[in-house]
Amino acid sequence: MQLLKNSQIRLETLNHALITNPNGVELRISHWAVDVQNIHEILVVCHEEDGLGMDEITFTWDSIQDWSIQLQTEGYRIC
Repeated sequence: MQLLKNSQIRLETLNHALITNPNGVELRISHWAVDVQNIHEILVVCHEEDGLGMDEITFTWDSIQDWSIQLQTEGYRIC
């Protein structure tokens, strides 16, 4: 199945998704943010997949364009 380029989803649909960078590091999307001084830049706030720490790691949406994403079922939550 291929997604059409003009497809749209709500950002919160991607919350809790597993994202993987080209080096194989896995992170979970926690939530989204926008810096009011740079309103056009979407920030993706994540947590490490295998760590117990709750340190937030933030990326710009543009910086993770070559990462893979795996959507999660409704039941997954970050504690």
